[in-house]
Amino acid sequence: MGFWGLIGMEESHEESKNGEFYSNSTAYFEFLRQKGETDYEFEDEYYFTMPAISSS
Repeated sequence: MGFWGLIGMEESHEESKNGEFYSNSTAYFEFLRQKGETDYEFEDEYYFTMPAISSS
């Protein structure tokens, strides 16, 4: 496999991890909503991280 194949695999892995982070975060927020609780520290980190993930 050449260099560009490795780059493609790396991007695919990043997209997979980004999707996993988004899915896990969404599930966590839903869990908190159902319990009537908040996690402002995580929420701050989430909204700080998402623009970086979305632009990749």
